[in-house]
Amino acid sequence: MDTREYRREYAAFCAAFERERYRHESGLMAEPGYGRVFERFADLWTRQAIDDLRRAFDETPADFETERAGLHALLGAAREGYLRSQTRELSEELARCEEWSQVVWEKERVAASEVPERLAAEKESARRRELAARWLDAVSTCDDLRAELLDSRRASTRALGFDDERALYEETTGAKLEVLARGADAFLERTSNSYYSRLAGWVAREPAPMFAGELQYADASYFRRMSSLDSLFPPGELRTAYTETFKGLGIRVEAQENIRIDDEPRPLKKARTDSFRVGVPSEIYLLIGARAQGARLYRDFFQAAGEAQADAWASRELAARHPEFIYAPDGATREGFGLLFRSLFCDVTWLGERRGLRASETEEIAEAFMLVEMHDVRLCSARLRYGLALFDADDVRSEQLSEIYATLHTEATGFRYHPATSLLDAAAAQRAAESLRARLFAVGFVEYLRARHGRRWWASRRAGDELRDIWNTASRYRVEELARLVGAGEPDFELLAGSFKSA
Repeated sequence: MDTREYRREYAAFCAAFERERYRHESGLMAEPGYGRVFERFADLWTRQAIDDLRRAFDETPADFETERAGLHALLGAAREGYLRSQTRELSEELARCEEWSQVVWEKERVAASEVPERLAAEKESARRRELAARWLDAVSTCDDLRAELLDSRRASTRALGFDDERALYEETTGAKLEVLARGADAFLERTSNSYYSRLAGWVAREPAPMFAGELQYADASYFRRMSSLDSLFPPGELRTAYTETFKGLGIRVEAQENIRIDDEPRPLKKARTDSFRVGVPSEIYLLIGARAQGARLYRDFFQAAGEAQADAWASRELAARHPEFIYAPDGATREGFGLLFRSLFCDVTWLGERRGLRASETEEIAEAFMLVEMHDVRLCSARLRYGLALFDADDVRSEQLSEIYATLHTEATGFRYHPATSLLDAAAAQRAAESLRARLFAVGFVEYLRARHGRRWWASRRAGDELRDIWNTASRYRVEELARLVGAGEPDFELLAGSFKSA
């Protein structure tokens, strides 16, 4: 195999796929051409290509560390590409089923994909729960396809020589999922009293129509929306907050031609605020989703901006020689940098200086953001346990597995989940480990930056210089390796729990 040619083709595939994703999410095209992209680059995902990459890795001497790391990443990407190619028809059928699913609401037919946004905006609990019930009825019609897709991925994983996707994930990332899950379990136990006390206080402060009785699955979207803070985070001031924050680090975002902010309204534009690596480091898009506003817009935008900046400062030479470090099969490193900047909304000093808020306001606002972050980590911990149960289950449709899902998620979040949504949330469970690892990195890196550059690290040009040096390596290092290399220490759930309890 000519690994240089494989890398060129892999880079071309990733750029083409990301461009299709951006055009679809931004509303520039109604239907994404993912299928055409996969067909064009089908040779990348064959068993022969996987075998050749494995052989190249085995034959590369141990002292060629970067090359071995690159080949290992390419091998992980090729295996994931193989799984996606084997299940593509099912995935496309499921996507069509979900797109065609509709809910009748207030004499209007609403696409099922739009319902989560409506739940987040709906202020009355009774209406949220009725809308959620209709939504779950609609999306459950695709459950057979979801189960079939899970079974198909399992069979394809075994064809690659792995017992299950857990083994494949661990081979690709070096992470040990059971060790990660035990840490997450301890985190849930340690933060339980603090979380539930804060959650009860938040519910008590909400007007009566907002909630009635036990918190439900339908209420979680509204809770995470943080609409009560919207007046403090006007959309018109978002760019100023972004510009001033990165200016403190010595980065003039207004002069960055390689990052383009897309805030144009379009009829087909999707709700999600995200970043897109169409061509790293020269062409990156920051997309502000449709109907995005208020506190959640700021939070999501800063997450995407952190990821975009990491891409924008990636080494051009590295991108050309090792695109597998740019488009890595393990996304935890990139996500960790997004979480680093999202964490600023839990920092009272940053809120006071960058948002011009009074001390009494900043404490309340930081507490609200912190509570949502606690919820998200606890939800991610439950998803990880559910994902492990999925790997072990003989039948992904079993009632027992659905009950395990509902119990794990309800106990972790305080919102009552239903067994009926277990298959709907299966894909999120498969991404949970990556998100947890990114969070552990982000909290450790924040502590490192504070120790090295002061409490106001985000106003330090030296911190900016250090970040750019690290971003230059893209995802050459896994988050665990990177944390050790810069001196941020090992991933630590105790530190994560402590950051919430001391806030």
